[in-house]
Formats: sequence, C-alpha cells, structure tokens
Amino acid sequence: MNALLAFYYGSHTDDRGRRLAEILRQDDAWMEFTHDYIQWLFPLAEPSGVNPRAPLVDSATAELFRSDPLLQDHLRAAFARMLRFLGLRYVDGEVTKAANWDARKGDWFTEPTHNSLRVTRLIKSLRLLGMDAEAQALHRGLVALCATEPDAGIDATARTFWRDAAESPVK
Repeated sequence: MNALLAFYYGSHTDDRGRRLAEILRQDDAWMEFTHDYIQWLFPLAEPSGVNPRAPLVDSATAELFRSDPLLQDHLRAAFARMLRFLGLRYVDGEVTKAANWDARKGDWFTEPTHNSLRVTRLIKSLRLLGMDAEAQALHRGLVALCATEPDAGIDATARTFWRDAAESPVK
C-alpha cells in the first residue's frame, strides 16, 4: 500500500510521524504555523515545492479515493477541519461563514497570505479525489465572500488561482 493511502486509512503516519487523526485535532495556531501537513491532507498529482517528501496522487490512487467510502469519509473530515480553520462551514451543499468567522478571517481573508495557496490546493485536491461538489461549493462560497465582505483582502491573483482550480480539467 502506498504511503498516502496508509496515512488516509489511519494505519501509518506522514513523513513527520503524525497520523491523520492527530493532525485533524490540532488547533488553529498549529495549523497556521505548520506548513508541511497540507500536502498530506490534500495531495495533488504534482510535487510540492514546500514539502518535496509529500506523496503524489497517481490515477490508481485517485480512483481509489473516489470509490472507497472510508477514504471519502476521512477526506470529508479533513475538508471540515480546514473549513473550521478558515472560519467556514459546509452545510446543505454550500460553504458559508461559520460562528468563528470573525476570529479566523484575519489569518487569511483580510490580506494576502500563504493560506490563499492552501485554498487553491484544497480545491484542486478535492476535485482530483472525487469531491467536486464540495470543491465547487467552496469556490462559490469564496467568490460570494469576496463580493460581499467589506474587508476582503484577497487579491486578483489568488481569485484567479481559485477559479482555475475549480474550472480546469481534473488531471
């Protein structure tokens, strides 16, 4: 079994010795200042410049994620945790502000930060691993927030990356 699947099934750790459940229990400060977990939670087919040891998704792994209910459940848990980190929630097919929005938006929404790249990765990975509806809901929710929140500081580059991640063919 490859390292990514073993990590997502919960039987093995990432390259830093952390299990999926352990990462999902971390607080927001840890998630903000730790930069090498996102590539394991939301893997892509292309290598990461930040974490070159992170696993890559090949076509067989992507297909298994799309078809295995346990992998999908664990991916949904990772998605829910990242949304909480961002101050968002996913309910009835829509991504909207969560109760912690005001506390969280300063770390990513009011000015450009590295979290814009995390959001791009999140959208791309969800689509690649069979959760296109959630990825599209995230993108729609972000577009709505950028249009309606008076303190939106998301630059045009980030918005373009998000749009491209949501609209580009899944590889």
